[in-house]
Amino acid sequence: MFNAVAENLQPFDKQAKELFNLNKNALVNFLSEIEKRGIKYLDFNPGPIKKDKEKIVKFFIKSIEELSNLNILIDSTDSELIELAIGFSKNKPIINGFSMEEKKLKNILPLAKKYDLSIVGLLMADGFIPRTMEEKILMAEEMINSAKNEGVKSEQIIIDPIIAPLGWDGGLDSNRANLEFLKEARNLFQGVKYIVGISNLTTKSAGGLKKSYFQNIFISILWSYKIDFILLDAFDRDIVNTVRFLKLLEGGGVFSFAEFVS
Repeated sequence: MFNAVAENLQPFDKQAKELFNLNKNALVNFLSEIEKRGIKYLDFNPGPIKKDKEKIVKFFIKSIEELSNLNILIDSTDSELIELAIGFSKNKPIINGFSMEEKKLKNILPLAKKYDLSIVGLLMADGFIPRTMEEKILMAEEMINSAKNEGVKSEQIIIDPIIAPLGWDGGLDSNRANLEFLKEARNLFQGVKYIVGISNLTTKSAGGLKKSYFQNIFISILWSYKIDFILLDAFDRDIVNTVRFLKLLEGGGVFSFAEFVS
């Protein structure tokens, strides 16, 4: 069964708006609600921080670990912020992440080796996102080799093939290629794990009103492809229920209609 990752800890998420005023009581409630949903991972994406970077990062990392049992993904393009977060953590967060952009290869990837941490690699380079299965395999191979050359173990590498919005020209074809990639990559890259951000599938202008419908279908397909992690909206009831039902199908409890309609 894949690990669900709550994507909501970001400044523009309505569920987290008050948290970025460093309101600890609000954070207590936020974390409790996520754990009630059976989710064990939380993506911490503070966005660009212009001031009080250390104070903000310290508040979130220390508070999350003090108030919950959630595993943290540090989601940032700022290598200084990532290293601050690692320093404040008593556990082993996941770095999210690097790409084949030179700056990220130079500044972010080495942190995985330095601190012996798992790291997410996004299949993109300087604005280019591979769309075919063959392109994705080639870039994944290059990315994995770069990580290994840096001293990162295969088991610490988590590849994100990048879900394409359905509203994009060729979006459906790109997502079909993602599924083909996941199937092929399992055979080619032993030990490597895989992650996707399911919210990328829909936008306000393309599928927004029916986001749960499309995302739930794709979550179920990704489950059948044995995806390792899915970033999702932990406060979307339909999506959370889909994850819970898939866990039940794998033998994770006793089914009851009441749990899904209450």
